[in-house]
Amino acid sequence: MKRRLRALPYPVALVGVLTREIPTRLIEISRSGCLLESGHRIEEGTVASLRLEIDGRTYAEDVRVTRCTAIAGSGSSYLAGIEFLQTSVGDAASIRQVLAGSISGGREAGPGTSGSLSWA
Repeated sequence: MKRRLRALPYPVALVGVLTREIPTRLIEISRSGCLLESGHRIEEGTVASLRLEIDGRTYAEDVRVTRCTAIAGSGSSYLAGIEFLQTSVGDAASIRQVLAGSISGGREAGPGTSGSLSWA
């Protein structure tokens, strides 16, 4: 038998978030952003979280899609220009910190690195 929830005696704002995750491949990366290849079109202006896996470790950054264009002759592949957003201080799991480390001799996130882009 289904139970029905009783109304709460006070007003409550119930908020839910649906996220979408899209697999991507890193093509280029710089201090300000990167170029990703994806099998899905991503709307310009989309704010998302980018996660990249490098040597078994996952790094993340808040990003904004600045452009997304179809790759001619590929069917359904797209190139997305991504801008890193400075929404928080970079920590050890920040893509910006990994990139700074690669400039000073650490492991670099190179072309072909797999990742995913997710947003609400």
